[in-house]
Amino acid sequence: VVTATTHTTTVIRVLTDRQCFPVIQYSTTSRFAESGTFDNKVTGIRSCSSYVFGLMDLEPGTRYYYRVKGCGDDEKIRSFATFPVTGTCSFVIYGDSREQVPLYTQTERHKLVADRIADEQDILFVVNSGDLVADSADGEEWSRFFNSTDKLRSRTTYIAVPGNHDKDRALFRDLFGIAGPYFLDCGNARILLLDSTDEANENLTEQAVRVSSAFSSFHGAEIVILHHPPYSSDEKHYGGWENLQKELVPAFQESGVRLVFSSHVHAFEQVTRDGITYITDARGGAPAYPLNITRIPGSVRAFENTLGYSRVTVDPNSGEIMIDVIRVADVRPDLRSLTRMYPAGTADARIVIPLRKSYLKFPAIADLMGLPMLKKDHAR
Repeated sequence: VVTATTHTTTVIRVLTDRQCFPVIQYSTTSRFAESGTFDNKVTGIRSCSSYVFGLMDLEPGTRYYYRVKGCGDDEKIRSFATFPVTGTCSFVIYGDSREQVPLYTQTERHKLVADRIADEQDILFVVNSGDLVADSADGEEWSRFFNSTDKLRSRTTYIAVPGNHDKDRALFRDLFGIAGPYFLDCGNARILLLDSTDEANENLTEQAVRVSSAFSSFHGAEIVILHHPPYSSDEKHYGGWENLQKELVPAFQESGVRLVFSSHVHAFEQVTRDGITYITDARGGAPAYPLNITRIPGSVRAFENTLGYSRVTVDPNSGEIMIDVIRVADVRPDLRSLTRMYPAGTADARIVIPLRKSYLKFPAIADLMGLPMLKKDHAR
């Protein structure tokens, strides 16, 4: 798993239960094309169920080939790209890839989404926004998860945000590194990853401070990703998660956040509140959830009983964030079978968000003057 990529570094975690001495060989794709060989190598350190390799002094905005040697038969050439310092950044986000045995496994649903994402061109990383598996103690499902994402992980950085089903945080950190909160910079975007679950190592008040500090002096696209949606038309949590609305949303508003991604509710929904776009995209393979027929205020669009993902492009040249809502397949409401597969690149919508807010929430005149607001006397 390639994780924690920056402009000039990355971390690669090789998962194995073997006692071996792996080495990673790597090179830029251009140098590899010229010579057919790798001109760098690095050894790793053992960490529980994986070997951890730190690649340093890389070139920004550059694609690399790498290969793991000395730890089994799988020595195929894989790749990743470092993030550009400025300019355009494209990535994919999806969530809730867990299976629903005995109805289906990750191989039957999640793999369809992961393989389709793997064929996307020019994406710099992928974020799974939580609930990677149904039971974090189930080693067999973890095996199916990694088998389902093998093609995808062989081509890009894979970042995981913990969900409420990902309860074993020691294992989660061993598999994916940092469990959050933290942020990454890619081109003119800063993406802050938060932890909305009960197992978070920081409470929501502390994470609200992180929101403010992460974006206080940043000038670019400000994006937040967490597992639970602040706003949702979900039948069981109609309106959304009030604790997030109370603790985090004010920090989003004050910090100029433009876009918030979440999952947990197994559908797609776009909600706009106070100039911020909130997108729930939990179509990674988990059982579909119904949304209330009466959508909450600010709900713009929603798609149910589908598999899919969102492709995000932050383009400072156009001054926009573009989100393509990609549909991979339709699922029967009883979850037992797929009803239709869609051609690659099938988009239900393209959402365009200006990098600068067009919405301004003006304070009341009385608030500005420090005076009580006088009610108009309609009898006069």
